[in-house]
Amino acid sequence: MQHQPLDDLELEELENFLDSDSVHEDCQNFVMAHGFLTALSISTEAPAASQWLPIVFEETPNFTSDKEQKHIENLFTRLFGDIQKELESEDDFLVPCEIEVSSNPDELSELEEWASGFMEGVFFTERHWFETDKEEEIAELLLPFMVASGLFEDEEVQQIRESEKLTQSCIDQIPQLVTDLFLALRTEPEKKAYKPKPQSKAKGKGGNNKGGKKR
Repeated sequence: MQHQPLDDLELEELENFLDSDSVHEDCQNFVMAHGFLTALSISTEAPAASQWLPIVFEETPNFTSDKEQKHIENLFTRLFGDIQKELESEDDFLVPCEIEVSSNPDELSELEEWASGFMEGVFFTERHWFETDKEEEIAELLLPFMVASGLFEDEEVQQIRESEKLTQSCIDQIPQLVTDLFLALRTEPEKKAYKPKPQSKAKGKGGNNKGGKKR
């Protein structure tokens, strides 16, 4: 079946549902869910909707009917597909919020919520991110997301967060780094072309070339 992107009304419907009394108080809001699904879309092996929907909802929502449940879950799977298509296009990735952190320590900006969801998605699919020969590169690319999320107490993260200028400079990279992470995980390292070594002529009696056997 051909993918059908969500339109503005459907996006608004999904956002309103996540802000409604039908969901658990710890349910992800729209920007958190978008960040979460973005990380899952970057992962080399995205889990099935039956695995990630419970993470988004925290607890099964109080759907009014089976029809509503099917409809909302369909909107989510299509949003997931939208994000995957956007990543595969390699166009500039659009983060659905302003690239800024809150100046109030008691309030989170939408970017901080988005980055929190993103990092939850990273941890949910952790082995696909770090059990590769690109572990150090991936960890470096993830630093701005860690800074934006405000979830980490690492010394390097805290030093950046203490400076408004450093923080903004760091988080400004996030839209580009989403694409960079996708390419880093999905691109196989370049393999050097095989060049057979020149075979040296064997020395000694009979002139037998013992090194000429192919491996």
